[in-house]
Amino acid sequence: MMKKLLIFFLIIGLLFITYQNKTVSAKVNQFLYQSPCDVPKTFRIGSIDPRFNISKKEFLQDTKEAGTVWKNSQGMVLMEYDPNSNMPVNMIYDQRQALNSQINNLNSQVTQQKNTLKPEISSYENQVTEFKKKSDALNEQIQYWNSKGGAPQDVYKDIITQQQSLQQQATQLQQEADQLNQSTDQYNQQINQLNQNVDNYNNVLTYKPEEGLYNRDGINETINIYFNNSHQELIHTIAHEMGHALGLGHNNNLQSIMYPQTNLAIIPTIDDKNALTIVCKKRSIFEIAKENIVISLGSLHQNLNNMMAQYQ
Repeated sequence: MMKKLLIFFLIIGLLFITYQNKTVSAKVNQFLYQSPCDVPKTFRIGSIDPRFNISKKEFLQDTKEAGTVWKNSQGMVLMEYDPNSNMPVNMIYDQRQALNSQINNLNSQVTQQKNTLKPEISSYENQVTEFKKKSDALNEQIQYWNSKGGAPQDVYKDIITQQQSLQQQATQLQQEADQLNQSTDQYNQQINQLNQNVDNYNNVLTYKPEEGLYNRDGINETINIYFNNSHQELIHTIAHEMGHALGLGHNNNLQSIMYPQTNLAIIPTIDDKNALTIVCKKRSIFEIAKENIVISLGSLHQNLNNMMAQYQ
């Protein structure tokens, strides 16, 4: 009996030790291996240029909506608002938005001018066609009476009246032609100006190809948004830059949030999700520390270069 009890307690002891070892091992692994997606990344609202005509409340709501796009495998939102966050989201009004506004205004003017010119030109062409018919009819009438050796007095007076009326119409048509020509010239000038602005716009975008920009300088991170063309496009742009903040790069799927050129996507594609899965993979704290050191050294090197450039 004592032997059986001894074996029983020995088994219980071994199970307890095994359990403790597993618990300790799990805690050690939990400490040594971490994922950047274990806790949400935070953001706050920074500066908003008033020329965007968007309130802080509206921008905060849009930014929160964009943040809910990114979730880990457990469904936890990875971007959360925190007024004390080290990562501000700013609305920066620069040459791109200014040119874009000019282009939109000019495009509206050109469209309006084009819509106005179309019926005016069509009406003018109809008047010219009607004038030509009357002129041809009068010439036939004159030729007829000339072949007869002359027209009666009453017919002659009627022909003179018709001729004077046609002369007045011809003068009026010429004036309308001049006005249409001026309007057409103005329309062409608007087209040229629009094209020039589009060229300037493209030149600006050559240096800053995205509608937003994520930047990390050591522990400091910033998201700058440069456009506010539409609500959905703004949500997309913020979500795109938040993706960069989480560590996502660009992909080649035209429907993806992380496609390098602007679209209206606000739902992650399979490519976005696969990239997020890789980013959220657990890594050792030593690997994470090494990566942070490299980033910090790179930032320090860049700052030193900037400082040296100021004294050259």
